[in-house]
Amino acid sequence: MTPEQLMGMSVKELKVLAGEKGVPNASKMRKDELVQALMPHSRGPHPGSPSIKTPSGGMPILPDPKPSGSSSMTPAVSRPPQVGPDPGLPIPDRYGRDRLVLMVQDPQHIFAYWEVTPERLDEARRQAGESSTAVLLLITASGTEQREIDLRGGNYYLSVAPNAAYQAQIALRDRAGKLHPLATSNQVMTPAASVSQRSDEQWMAVDETFHELLSMAGLPGQVRPDSSTARFTDQRLAAWSWKETGVKPFSSGTISSHSYGSLSLTLRTVDPTR
Repeated sequence: MTPEQLMGMSVKELKVLAGEKGVPNASKMRKDELVQALMPHSRGPHPGSPSIKTPSGGMPILPDPKPSGSSSMTPAVSRPPQVGPDPGLPIPDRYGRDRLVLMVQDPQHIFAYWEVTPERLDEARRQAGESSTAVLLLITASGTEQREIDLRGGNYYLSVAPNAAYQAQIALRDRAGKLHPLATSNQVMTPAASVSQRSDEQWMAVDETFHELLSMAGLPGQVRPDSSTARFTDQRLAAWSWKETGVKPFSSGTISSHSYGSLSLTLRTVDPTR
């Protein structure tokens, strides 16, 4: 160790080191005395340095040098990459056909997305001119609205009114205001923004028809046989009996004023030999 390293140690650490080196009267020495006494013992090989073996009558054998960048630390165990579900084939950005699609988001908004092939766009620009502007036309029952768009965006959100029908079209508008269509969308209907006032919806009530459906389908968890055991299965099906306990048909306007019961299912024991 160097004198600077020894001076950086505390007196207690120096006394412990002096005791290991066999320095006499180390417990009574001051720090500077301990450093002076440890100097002859600190000139040996650095702790942890590889020893050099010298065979008799030969050159010293140096240890094999470690490769550049190697470390004495144990390398981390490489873990296999986590494999997720197979995403399948990639979804293409384009499908190579001209189209405009409208989708209802909520009563006040419609989402439009489109694709225009380069061939169709070049043809329309030759007719409308290079200074033409791309517009999105929103067709309603009261008229048509035009909104300038960027065809490269590929989609657009439209603020609309509830409970109304809409259709759209993308086109190029030339300097004279003439429109050169590129694609026309489907027609959509926005829902109402309030609770429906209809009260004539009919709701299904379970009746004896369900027993017939069960007889045709077979018992739960059992494949209907088509061999000589069909007779036994039919007898088991006949063992199921349904008891109607006050089930009444009701509509959406009378749910709160009518009460309805439930169906109870009972099983009778049937002798399969009969």
